[in-house]
Amino acid sequence: MKKLNLLTPILIALLVFTANIVFAQIAGPSDAISAPPATSADAGKIECYGSPISLSGPQDVGGVDFTKYHWYKIDATGTAQLVTAMTGRTYTETSGAPGYYNYQVVTENANGCTSPISDVFKIYVLPQLTVAITTPTSSMCAIASSASLLTASPTPASGYALNYQWTRNGVTIPGATSATYNVTGETSAATVTFGVNVTYALNTSCPATGTQNIILTPLPTKPMITAN
Repeated sequence: MKKLNLLTPILIALLVFTANIVFAQIAGPSDAISAPPATSADAGKIECYGSPISLSGPQDVGGVDFTKYHWYKIDATGTAQLVTAMTGRTYTETSGAPGYYNYQVVTENANGCTSPISDVFKIYVLPQLTVAITTPTSSMCAIASSASLLTASPTPASGYALNYQWTRNGVTIPGATSATYNVTGETSAATVTFGVNVTYALNTSCPATGTQNIILTPLPTKPMITAN
């Protein structure tokens, strides 16, 4: 009886060790070096930074789930590592750093027969997008000829095609879709908030916004000269 009690912790440790060998824990992207997809069609899905990754395996004949799904994730060396063997057909993971997250799956039926491993399914996670607005001056005279050039400075600054849309006090400015916007034609004294909404061309649901206040100062009234 005493020998059994002494062996119990050893058996538990062996089981934990074995589980860690069978199911690899692969955090982050499979490939964080390769260039991003040229178009959204060049990857299985384009995800926003920090979005959950959710994959679904196929079903058996008759629209029923297979008994088990063996999910593999490709590591940074290009090796497919078994990450889980589960009864449900949906695998989820929280994305971290940007890059390609590459997966494969093997299905298993009730008789224990397994399928060939699937083709690689690639998900590309975009970097976190931020934007700031710079301008030579944030104060203008309230006259039509005054001007202030606003420039959107996004991060990442290169490597991705971006869409721009400028706003004035929250209202879309028609045609203002470049990285710069020239404030002009403002004739009323006020503080006007100009904004820019930036999105990736690969996935427009990952926006970044920035704002810049422009103070429009009224002109002095027409002076009158008096004699002393």
